Amino acid sequence: MPRTPRARLAAAVTAGSLVAVCTAAAFLDPTSLFTPLTRSAFRVAPVRGLWSLAGVGVYLPVLALVTGWGAAVSFRCAAPGTGRGGLMLRLWGVTVLATALARVAQLVAATAGVAVHGGVRTMPTTVLWDGGLPASRVALLGWLPALLGTFVYRYRRDLPAREAPAGIAPRRCLAATALPLALLGPLLGTVLWEGSPAASFYGEHLSLRRAPFGIDLGPARFAVELATAALVGALLLARSSRRFDRTRPASLLLGGWLAALGGGAAAGAVQALLALPRDLDGTDLFWIPDAGLRIGTGLSLGVATGWAVAPTLRLLDRVLSAVSGRRSRTLTTLAAATALSLLSWLLAGAALGAAAPAPTIGAAARATAGAELPALTVRAPGGGSDDAVISDVNGRQVLLRGVNVNQLVDYYAPTPGRETVRPLGDDDFAAMAALGFNVVRLSVSWSALEPSRGQYDHAYLDRIRATVETAARHGLYTDIDMHEDAWGKALAAPAGTDCPAGSTPALGYDGAPAWATLDDGASRCQELSRDLLPATTRAFTAFYHDSSGIQTELVRTWELLARTFADNPAVAGYGLLNEPGVGEDAPATSSVLLGAYQDRAVRAIRAAERQSPGGFPHLVFLEPSVLWSGLGFDAVPAPGFTDDPYLVFAPHLYSSSITMDTSLGLTLVSVERGFALARQQARAYRMPLWTGEWGWFGPTTGAAPDPSGDPSMLRRFAAAEDRARIGDAFWVWKQACGSPESDQSATLVGNLVPVDCATGHDAPPSPATTAVLSRAYPRAAPGTLTSLTSDPGSGAFSLTGTAPTTPGPGPSCTLDVWYPGPHEPSPDTEGLTALTVRPTPGGHRITACATGPYRLTVH
Repeated sequence: MPRTPRARLAAAVTAGSLVAVCTAAAFLDPTSLFTPLTRSAFRVAPVRGLWSLAGVGVYLPVLALVTGWGAAVSFRCAAPGTGRGGLMLRLWGVTVLATALARVAQLVAATAGVAVHGGVRTMPTTVLWDGGLPASRVALLGWLPALLGTFVYRYRRDLPAREAPAGIAPRRCLAATALPLALLGPLLGTVLWEGSPAASFYGEHLSLRRAPFGIDLGPARFAVELATAALVGALLLARSSRRFDRTRPASLLLGGWLAALGGGAAAGAVQALLALPRDLDGTDLFWIPDAGLRIGTGLSLGVATGWAVAPTLRLLDRVLSAVSGRRSRTLTTLAAATALSLLSWLLAGAALGAAAPAPTIGAAARATAGAELPALTVRAPGGGSDDAVISDVNGRQVLLRGVNVNQLVDYYAPTPGRETVRPLGDDDFAAMAALGFNVVRLSVSWSALEPSRGQYDHAYLDRIRATVETAARHGLYTDIDMHEDAWGKALAAPAGTDCPAGSTPALGYDGAPAWATLDDGASRCQELSRDLLPATTRAFTAFYHDSSGIQTELVRTWELLARTFADNPAVAGYGLLNEPGVGEDAPATSSVLLGAYQDRAVRAIRAAERQSPGGFPHLVFLEPSVLWSGLGFDAVPAPGFTDDPYLVFAPHLYSSSITMDTSLGLTLVSVERGFALARQQARAYRMPLWTGEWGWFGPTTGAAPDPSGDPSMLRRFAAAEDRARIGDAFWVWKQACGSPESDQSATLVGNLVPVDCATGHDAPPSPATTAVLSRAYPRAAPGTLTSLTSDPGSGAFSLTGTAPTTPGPGPSCTLDVWYPGPHEPSPDTEGLTALTVRPTPGGHRITACATGPYRLTVH
C-alpha cells in the first residue's frame, strides 16, 4: 500500500466504489445476465457448500483486494507529471483486471470438486473464458471508481499535493521489449480459445496451423489479430513504462498485465470487425452480441497470460545476458518470440485432446436392420462431409421429423377443474403418421416417475412403454424427453403471496418432484422470465451441485429408463433434460455444470444398456441451456466434456419466435442465423444436429387468427431446415386449456391441434400449418444427402445424394420418401432403380434403390 494517508484513502475509495458498483448492478438487473455478480450471490444461507459462498466469500474480497493493490501500485509508482487522465485510465484498467480475476477465483471455488470429463482441458479454458465476460461489462462501468479514486488522490487539500516516486526509469520506447507480450497473449491464447465455449460456439480455430472454419481469410485473419495485439500491447506497455516506475516488480507486473488486457481486447475487436461481413449478412442484430462475446474472449486471453509478461521479459533478458555477456534487446525479443511460438504450437494440440471414438454397430443393434424401425446411430463426419448425421444401422441417413407430445406430463394445475393434458390414444398416432411424421418427442416427468425419493411409479413407466409401442405400430420412433419447465410444479407461489410492484406470484409448471426442490426459501415472485425466477435458479443450482444427492437420483432414474428400453429399436434415444435452467451463475452453469451432469447421465445410460440382455447404445439428445431458446445462442460445454460417440446436439430454435428480443420488437438472431449458429456448434462437437422444438411464431391477426402462428414464418423456417438437411419436432401436438402454459382466459388454445375450451373438443388443425409440417421429405436416404428442397405450396420437391456404389445387404440402398396429398406423384429420377410409389394414409411413400450419385424430383 502507499505510504501516505491520501494514497491509502484513494486506493480504498477505488476498491470500495467498484464493490458498490458491482453490488448495485446485481440488484438493479432483474435478469442477473448482464451484471458482474448475480443478485443471488448475496444469499448464502443455508450453506450448501463452497459454491453457495463463492460470491460474497470469494468474489467480493478478491475484487476489493486486487483493486486496492492495483490502485496502490499505480499511486505509488506514478511519475511526476502523470496527468489525471493517464492515472484514471490506469485505474480503469485495474477495475477490469480485478473483476476478471475475482470472477476466475469465484468459478474455481464454485466448481471445485465437480467431476467433468476431460476437466484438465475444459475446466481451465472455460473458467478463464468466463472471467472475460464480466470484465467486459465492468469496462463500461469501471470509469466511475477510477474517476473517484483519481479525484481523491489529486484533490485532498489537507495533504501534500504530490510525492514523486523514487527510481523512475528513463523514458524510452519499449516496443521491442513489449513484442514478447504481444506474442504471449495471442499464441498461448489459442489454447484457451480453442478449448473454450466461445470457440466451439463459433466453430472457429485461431491457430496458424489450420484455416478457421467459415472464414475466407483463413490464417491471414489470425495474423491480422496477432499484429493488432502486438501493436496495442507494445504501445500500452511502452506508455506505462514512461508514466509508471518499471523498476519496481509490482509496477512492471501490473503494467504488463494491463497491456495484455488491452492487446487481447484489441484482438477481439479486430476479430469482431472481420466477422462483420458475415454478421451483417442478414436482417438481424447479431453483430452486437457477437462483438461483445469476442471482445470478452480477448480480455480473458489477457487475463490468462498477462501475469507472465514481466517474468518472461526478465528471465530471457538475464539468460541472454549471461550467455552473450551483454544485454541485447533484439536477441531478447527474437528468443521470446521463438520460445513462445514453439510452446503455443505444442500446447494448442494438447489442449484439444483426442476425439471421441468412432460409433460402432454391435450385433444387437445390427439384428434390427430388417425392422420397420431399425436402430439408430450416428455417422461421424468424413468422406467429404463436415456434418455428422443420424443414420440407421443400414447406413442410411435418417431425417427425424415429427412433433412433441406432452400428454404424459405431470403439470401444475393453475385452474382447478380444468384438465392439464389432453387424452392420448391410438388415433393421435394415426393422425401423426397421416401427416408423414416418423418421430414423436415424448415428454415424461421426473415427478411422475419418482414421486417419492427412491420409489418409482411402475404404472407410469408402463404408460411410457405402451406409448412407445403404439407409436411404433404407426411407424413412429420415440425420443423419450425428461421434460421440465421452470424446474417443477412445486415452485408455484403459495396462495396469498404478496409480491412487490413489477412482479407477480409464480405459477408452477412441470419437471422435478417436490422432494427434489431445494429453493432455500428464495423469492417466488416473477419479474421477467419464469426461468429467471430466484427460486428456479436456486433449485437448478442445487441440482447441478448435487445438493442432498438430488442429481444422483435423476441419474438413477435414467438408469431405470435405459434398462427398460435397452433393446428397443423404436426408441430413437433420450433427451436428458428439457431446456436446462441456467442456475444462479450463467454462463458457467451452461458451460461447466450442465456438461458435468450430461456426461454423468450418459455414462449411467450406457452402463445400463451394456448390462441389459440385447441392449445397444441409443442416441442421446443434448440440449444447451434454456437461454439458447430465449436468446438464440448461449455458452455450452466445451468440446471434450464427454467422449460418447452416440450424441446429437438438439437445441430449440425459437429465433424470431418466442425469444426475449422478439418481445422488445428486435431481432438479435434471425431464423437463418439460428440454423447457422446451431450447425456451427454441432460441427464443433462432431455431432448431428436436430431441433427438438420450434414454432410459436405468434398468432396472425385478422378475423381468423391462426393459433399455430404466422404461416410465412413457418415456411421460412421449413426452407432453412431443408437447406440444412436436418429433422425436427414441432411444439406441440395438443395442449390442454388447463395447462400452465395456456392462457387460462383463452377460448381456443393449442398449437398444431387446437382445443375449444368451451366444449372441450379438438378443433381442426390449420391447413397452412399442416401444409408446412407434412411437406415431402426423405425419411431415410442411402449414403449422404447433398441437397433438399420442398415447397409446401406447390408440392415441388427435389433431393440429391450420394450412395455407396456397391449396395449392402437388406434395405441399405433403399431411398424412402414421404410425399403428402391424395394425388400420386410422378418422380423424375437419376441413379435410382426399382422405383415404387404406393399410397398410404395422408399421402404416398416413394421408394427406390440408389447407387452412386442419385436424384429424385417431383414437379
